[in-house]
Amino acid sequence: MHVFSEQTINILAKAGWYEGREIDISDTVTFLESKGYQVFPCVIEALAEYGGLECLYKRPDGSDESFHFRTMEVYGDYYDKEDFEDIERRVQEPLIAIGEAYRYMNMFMSESGKVYGEMGYCLVKFGDTLYEAIETLCLFKRTEEVE
Repeated sequence: MHVFSEQTINILAKAGWYEGREIDISDTVTFLESKGYQVFPCVIEALAEYGGLECLYKRPDGSDESFHFRTMEVYGDYYDKEDFEDIERRVQEPLIAIGEAYRYMNMFMSESGKVYGEMGYCLVKFGDTLYEAIETLCLFKRTEEVE
């Protein structure tokens, strides 16, 4: 089990997260499958625990920041699997959008569990695991740019 920082736990708790949280994500899985995805076990695990959460918190300068795990909202009626093929080529593995970070970056999880953020041609890695990614987002840690 991963241990979050106190600051991260507070942000997650305010969003409705608690240790052992597990929600029904069958509608989300069906939605992703209808888009042509085979949903990875790590995505199922991530969305069962964090799905639907929107984390609202403050940046060090006092301005508002957020990230969410509302997969169906990311795709809406306009994105399909093939829209993200360029990003998959860049990270060299399949991806599924799991939410949004910083109010403008699509957030993806790879088949190996890595978490990325993308806006336009800018692609960053938030972490090698979901836990690292959540810590990176909550604590404003430096992200790794992907070429």
